[in-house]
Amino acid sequence: MALILAGFALIALIDLRPLIRRRSGRAVVAFFLLFIPALTLSVLRACKIEVPSVMLLMGDALRALGLSY
Repeated sequence: MALILAGFALIALIDLRPLIRRRSGRAVVAFFLLFIPALTLSVLRACKIEVPSVMLLMGDALRALGLSY
């Protein structure tokens, strides 16, 4: 678990600092929209908690929009 958190902290340090320096608010928001779910899923998987497939969630969201794949 500590290795996962250290890895994500390293990713945040490397990728987030330039975005903040450029004052790119949209890029920072996009970074966190991808970073936080990835961190959450990684920690849940490391704790051996069964996580349903993301594709099932995406399929339900598409069906709610009236689309299918």
